[in-house]
Amino acid sequence: MAPWLLLTILLGFPLLELWVAVLVAQKIGWWLLLWLIGSVVIGINLIRKQQFAMLGQVMRAVQQGQDPFQAIFASGRILLAGLLFIFPGVVSDGLALLLLIWPRRRAPVPIDSDVIEGEFRREDSIKLPKD
Repeated sequence: MAPWLLLTILLGFPLLELWVAVLVAQKIGWWLLLWLIGSVVIGINLIRKQQFAMLGQVMRAVQQGQDPFQAIFASGRILLAGLLFIFPGVVSDGLALLLLIWPRRRAPVPIDSDVIEGEFRREDSIKLPKD
């Protein structure tokens, strides 16, 4: 049954995109073409920007003691949104916008109460008074 579901999704999504594009084109006309071209430009820019920023975000998360997978997940969401913008269609653009504006969960910052920041210097020359 899984192959039929996959086939239905692979054939159904482009048909849904085409149907919605025709409906939107009937409402707004040739502006749809401008919309689709603009979404491709946005998608390409998102992917270009994110492919260089991904490694920096992961390194910054590791240095700050946060979960690096959270940074990878956030970058992956932006990359997926860029790919959906490049795919021509109104539905995929809507899904891409949802990915971009969906609120991100912030990982709680670990608080270590046993750690005291500072410098340490040992001095053995101190003599204690004899009682």
